[in-house]
Amino acid sequence: MSSDVEEIKNRIDIVDLVGEYIRLTKAGSNWKALCPFHNEKTPSFMVSEERKSFHCFGCSKGGDIFTFVMEMEGIGFREALEQLAQKAGITLKKREARDEKLESSKKKLFEILELATKWYEKNLWEGRGKEKILNYLHERGLNDGTIKKFRLGYAPDGWRNLLEFLLKKNYDIADISKTGILVEKDSAQKIQNTQYEIQDTKYYDRFRDRIMFPIQDIMGRVVGFSARVAPGGDEKTAKYINTSQTELYDKSKILYGLHLAKTEIKKRDEAILVEGNMDVIASHQAGFGNTIAVSGTALAPEQVKTIKRYTENLKIGFDMDVAGQEAAKRSIRICLGSELDVKIILLDGGKDAADVIRENPKLWREAVERAESILDYYFKDAFSRYDAKSPVGKKKIARELLNVIKDVANPVEQAHWIRVLSEKLETGEKVLSEVIRKVKSEKKEAVSPEKQKTAGAGGQSVLTKRMIGIFAAFPKECRREIEKVSISDFQGEKEKKIISAIKEKRENASLEALKAVFPDYETEKFLDEAVFEAEVEFGDLSGLDPAEELKKSLKRLKSENMKRKIVGIAQDIKAAEKSGDRKKVKELMGEFQNLTSMLSQIS
Repeated sequence: MSSDVEEIKNRIDIVDLVGEYIRLTKAGSNWKALCPFHNEKTPSFMVSEERKSFHCFGCSKGGDIFTFVMEMEGIGFREALEQLAQKAGITLKKREARDEKLESSKKKLFEILELATKWYEKNLWEGRGKEKILNYLHERGLNDGTIKKFRLGYAPDGWRNLLEFLLKKNYDIADISKTGILVEKDSAQKIQNTQYEIQDTKYYDRFRDRIMFPIQDIMGRVVGFSARVAPGGDEKTAKYINTSQTELYDKSKILYGLHLAKTEIKKRDEAILVEGNMDVIASHQAGFGNTIAVSGTALAPEQVKTIKRYTENLKIGFDMDVAGQEAAKRSIRICLGSELDVKIILLDGGKDAADVIRENPKLWREAVERAESILDYYFKDAFSRYDAKSPVGKKKIARELLNVIKDVANPVEQAHWIRVLSEKLETGEKVLSEVIRKVKSEKKEAVSPEKQKTAGAGGQSVLTKRMIGIFAAFPKECRREIEKVSISDFQGEKEKKIISAIKEKRENASLEALKAVFPDYETEKFLDEAVFEAEVEFGDLSGLDPAEELKKSLKRLKSENMKRKIVGIAQDIKAAEKSGDRKKVKELMGEFQNLTSMLSQIS
């Protein structure tokens, strides 16, 4: 496994790989970009071609090509390994039986969904009743090329057509069920209609007499389906039904069409978000290959994070009927909170994108081009519905717009809209700012002692990693500080072992020397990240002294350890007082005073 990992890292240039996802610019010997993992205006995301690693100085995420793909694609290590192995043209060595079994199970689910997709496609193009479905799709304005590009299909009427097809392919019914394409019934219940009667079965096809829209993940693998009732089908059933939540399909993370749109989104530096599958497909056919859709009724935070990996600019083109407006509002609030630049595409007559494109693609292009700032839209809408001169009207406008402005994450932008609202309502800015401040303060959660404790531990972990990075990046410059370090100052077992190796090797404790001591992938990755961060921070052009920084860090580490001990003793004193153990209280008070005295000397 380790040799596979190293071979893949040697064959794939991390700069080329990261550049496929985000825009990189040269920064000395490294490359920089806006971080794809958190909101920022100034680039703090660095990529080192020499170290084959990346690090963000804003959110502290870092790693190698595997970590990057795992974060960007939302996949596990094994999936990233297989994806990059394929990219590098490497055949992976066999794995342990237990790992093979786990991976095989997930792989089987993907196989079943892919086979189901091909079966639906074949029914659309070759099955009985194909004319009815194809005519409908053509009437909706889709050409054959577009239908094939999005892999549309047809699930014929019948209770077990797909199930029996898959069983004949020797797939286990339990695995088929895990994909979400079956519905489970009580085994003793009889399922029947005018044509079918099936006895003693627990499962039947979820999708029957429906047009099938495969839902694919970022890698293009089918993870589920959205299905529309076929023309002339049962009007009593829901118009659209989707695959339920499964091991592979999470509607809060998937964006329909993203696997086809991601390159175009990055190229145009803009994404178009629409409501439905047909809207996406029609928009792509009309020349807007940067169009995607939600899998539910509104955007989820995870989906916004995914969009931000590719662009900061989003245009929302929802059908602005009552339901559409509500979905748009929920989506917009999440976007404003993530500092996306959001614009709204206004369509006449409450039509959706697919209808507009079918009637006249030019109207859609014009609507996309004249999309307006979401705050401008809200301002116009509110001021058109209420009397801005009356006290009641002012109150309603302020309440409605402040409810949106409070979600704007950027303080400069938020201040701008407060000033605009103040001028339009002829009301003081301070009054409006105070309303927002009160709303925000009410939502703030008090930090629990447990959270504070966790935060402290996390802080020490970051500090320790930074110190190890400086030691390994500049062992000769820091040899005196290495001698002063005590292993007992550190908490984590891994960190203690690394510090022990550094003390043993002293000025020879280079990255390569430490990697030879710790050949496992996780420790190598940790060391690569730590050294990369140190090299960027204390490089030749920084003017900073790594040895001096180590002195400060070691002092801070000892101080934090001392504070943690003091807090623990203070809690023990309270417990002893409560139990009436005066001798224990006196003993602990002595320790408490000694430690506080030592802390004052360190500080």
